[in-house]
Amino acid sequence: GCITLTQLGVALYLLSINEPIYAAILTGLLVPQVYFQATLLLPDPVANDVKYQGASQPFLVFGILATAICVGHHDWPGMA
Repeated sequence: GCITLTQLGVALYLLSINEPIYAAILTGLLVPQVYFQATLLLPDPVANDVKYQGASQPFLVFGILATAICVGHHDWPGMA
């Protein structure tokens, strides 16, 4: 849903600042999240909510971590 679209937008942003490796890492971490959405959340959201959160949350957190590392190590113009 919205979190997936936001992460895709962040991956595109990382591409736009010339960080293709981090964009690929973030995109790769999206794949299991989308899989768990399709196999757990969409068929029965009420019954599988906790199972979905437990399975997909680590990939979201690692995506946030990868983005933070990327932004922290990026060579920003004018920042010396």
